[in-house]
Amino acid sequence: NPETDSLGMPILKLQLKCELNGLSKLKLDAKTWLNVKVRFPSGDVNDNVWFHPKEESEIPGSRGTANLVIKQKGSKQWATIQSEGKEDYPDYEEKNNDWKTYAYIDCRGLEVTDWIVNAKGFTAETPSGEIVDDIEFEDGEYYGYDEKAETDTSILNIETRVIKASKGSGGKRRACKRK
Repeated sequence: NPETDSLGMPILKLQLKCELNGLSKLKLDAKTWLNVKVRFPSGDVNDNVWFHPKEESEIPGSRGTANLVIKQKGSKQWATIQSEGKEDYPDYEEKNNDWKTYAYIDCRGLEVTDWIVNAKGFTAETPSGEIVDDIEFEDGEYYGYDEKAETDTSILNIETRVIKASKGSGGKRRACKRK
């Protein structure tokens, strides 16, 4: 079943949607860490958890690895996030203005409730091919100017969501890599 891993746990998708004006693409650098909000089984929330889909950490007491290994205060169990698929982040293109999946993740011992986007790691491209690498979001929006085209540029209405992956979302999944 492609929407779950081998133990029946759901695979989640981190998705982004926005409105590009005067820009043809929004790119997220492959070296960018992702910031998520998580909830533990106890109900405790940590709203500032960072992980990188290409970096692996050993899981203590296990032969496995995961992209994030964290232990809630007072818990005996380690919680993990493992990204499924190691390809680079996709480009967000002006013409679709629809949800784009940036990561598939498998979570154990915690639930990812939100993906928090900041400007770190984002670049944009204008229709003429100019790269804009000084993007800074103010109140979740970016405003700039394309000197070559003599037009205003912006990234507006940035939304993120965390949803269950549906059937056909991508191949065999498992919780962690074994050494």
